[in-house]
Amino acid sequence: MDDNTTSSLAGGVASNKKYIIIILAALALANIIPNLGSQQLKLNQYLRTDDNTEVQQNNRRRDEEASLIAIGDGKRRVFPSWAVVTQCSLYHTDCPNHLEFQDYPFPLPPATQSQQDDEGMAALTNKTNEWIEEFKQRSDTDSDSHLIGYEYPAKVDDAIKRQCITSTQTLSVEDQLDKILSHLVPLKDTHNMIAFSMTDETYAKDMLHEVYEMNNDIVGFKGAFFFVAMDSYTAHMACEFGYPVVAMPENDDLKKQVQSTKVFVSKLLVERGQSFLFYEMDVWFVRSPLRMLQQHMHEYDFLCSTHQWNPGELNIGFYAALANEGTINYFEDSLQIIEKNPLAHDQKIMHAVADDNTATLENRTLQDHNNCGWCGHENVSFPAIKATNPIRVGRLDPHVVVSSLYPVPTEGTVALHTLADMPLKGPFGKEMVAKELGVWYGWGKATSKAGYYHREGSYRRYIFLENGGTRGGQSFVQSKGYHDEGAFRRQIAVLATLAKVTNRILVLPQVLSDYHAQPLWIYLDLESLEKLGIVYRETNFASNKKSWYTHTTPFASVTQMAIVESSNEVQLLRGNQTTASSDRIPVSSFTTDDPLSAFFAVAISHPQVKDSEALFVNLDHFQGGHIGSVGVQKLHDKLAWCAWGIGYRKKYNDKSATHLGSTNHCYGSGNAV
Repeated sequence: MDDNTTSSLAGGVASNKKYIIIILAALALANIIPNLGSQQLKLNQYLRTDDNTEVQQNNRRRDEEASLIAIGDGKRRVFPSWAVVTQCSLYHTDCPNHLEFQDYPFPLPPATQSQQDDEGMAALTNKTNEWIEEFKQRSDTDSDSHLIGYEYPAKVDDAIKRQCITSTQTLSVEDQLDKILSHLVPLKDTHNMIAFSMTDETYAKDMLHEVYEMNNDIVGFKGAFFFVAMDSYTAHMACEFGYPVVAMPENDDLKKQVQSTKVFVSKLLVERGQSFLFYEMDVWFVRSPLRMLQQHMHEYDFLCSTHQWNPGELNIGFYAALANEGTINYFEDSLQIIEKNPLAHDQKIMHAVADDNTATLENRTLQDHNNCGWCGHENVSFPAIKATNPIRVGRLDPHVVVSSLYPVPTEGTVALHTLADMPLKGPFGKEMVAKELGVWYGWGKATSKAGYYHREGSYRRYIFLENGGTRGGQSFVQSKGYHDEGAFRRQIAVLATLAKVTNRILVLPQVLSDYHAQPLWIYLDLESLEKLGIVYRETNFASNKKSWYTHTTPFASVTQMAIVESSNEVQLLRGNQTTASSDRIPVSSFTTDDPLSAFFAVAISHPQVKDSEALFVNLDHFQGGHIGSVGVQKLHDKLAWCAWGIGYRKKYNDKSATHLGSTNHCYGSGNAV
């Protein structure tokens, strides 16, 4: 994540007899992280870096390059209408107020004359029949293009894979761990620590590559990290890609297994004299915790994150421990209580045992934990822990590792831990919240030309909804389509079909409800999109600079596309770094009298459109009417939806994006209409 610069794109419009010219440029503004004084545990200290570090040098060089880029006329920045999705995230409702947009957005007004010369128009007219035929052929196939897929990391040699799998199947957990430790290289300057995370199939499918690459690139434990696999699927996947892994025996009781495993492996590590950092798979780092660990593990034996709503309550999604007699006893005591009390919550038990250690250090009176409902169930009871080697417990500031259903990052945040309303909830909602907040790592940054954010060349193919004046989305409060669920479903069906037949990644549009801007995934069951082979990205994808073409430019080229009913034409406005040209194609030039077929044909076959990196489509024209003539109806009938949030007292109608957590998604719960 780039925390040091923000960039903006500027443009202006001028026209001559042949072309409409858009002057686009970019400005990067230095975003200086302020030192706001000492917080709990002096947490701002480790954010500062020396001026001679490579990171600082790269940042200065990048800022110098950005300062050379022209800004319009040198006095102001003017943005094209599509740029709102690159400048304003779903959460930033005030963002458009601080930007200046072109005087007339796309589609072009009737007064603007066609910029296509006669020869060019004749050539396009002759091509329309071919475009229709190409569209028909494309719409009859359900195949996906590799251009919108992924280029995964290389797999290891089969012999190495088999050796790894054999170890996970035949060796005890202790022997597997010893074997792994013999190959890891602890960080000498960070208390000789290593790091680990644990996962099962539900998380590994989407997150194994993410977490491994994030660990190497941001967290800082490259060559000193391993996974704990909770099932054979995860162990096989890790072995396939050469990721260090320790496999646990499979257990039908996942909750019991998860609760005991992290404590069990922690105990094994400190018993072997190995200090470590543990973090769960849904902890997303925006900067390395190494400086923090180097500084504060001199003061503490056990350092743990806390909850955003309670700085005194431990959250064991992130904790570090030094290997000594005290931590051996701490994990052993916690494990024994968890195993004897299957109804207990492991996090609460570790908190209670940590409190007993602190009370012992401070010579306070210990109290037994009888009928400890707070510990997970009222039947949970256990005596106070009288630690013979009490540990020093450190609690992180809640804004450093932000653990919450509704995490709010700050300039001092190291990582975000996206929570659900109960343990072991599925990962989808956590993923979407992390993506919308911009903390999802996005594997492929250093290993692939076709990763999640980092994509190169022909792999960069995106499609956006750009209805007029809707922040790159769909409004339910405009007079056309007011509270019309059917019209909205039709538009999404058209958009999704366009994504499929043009082999583009669909960037989910915003939904403007009565009171708020909201993500589409609280209404549309995205599993139904996946089953149709449609690849998508989160609403805030384009405003996340990790997805940009360069650090100052969102896309290499852009085409805006719309049908203008008053003039019965398909309009195009295509731009690149510095210029844009318009084109108007009369619907009458097509052999079909169906505007939707004409629209699809242009989107698929027009040479300027299909070569553009980003395609912004205005679908206002298709809010009403039938959608069956081009196969959209088939896809429409397969999309699944959840409760709507429009209208008085409807579900989610009054929910802002900032108050939508990981449990508010529709994934796997929708119904076809």
